[in-house]
Amino acid sequence: MDKNRVLDALHTLQSELSGANTLDDASRQSLLAITADIHRKLEADDDVPPEEGESLGGKLQDSILEFEAEHPQVTAAVNQVAAALANLGI
Repeated sequence: MDKNRVLDALHTLQSELSGANTLDDASRQSLLAITADIHRKLEADDDVPPEEGESLGGKLQDSILEFEAEHPQVTAAVNQVAAALANLGI
């Protein structure tokens, strides 16, 4: 999976976050911050150090546990981004 697919998945996640009316502000801000970090890292470097990529992917996975049952669409978007990062080796 290439960087463009990860960026597309991030865009989908950001769209889901914008439309998730029942998502509390803290969770929304946390996910938006993580996605912004990933986006910046992908745009800044062609090669993401494995330890940093694992950290970003791990943050996404941790966020899934917080609201998986209440926000299945956001969870699906987060899973898509995490899978895309994993396929890039990030």
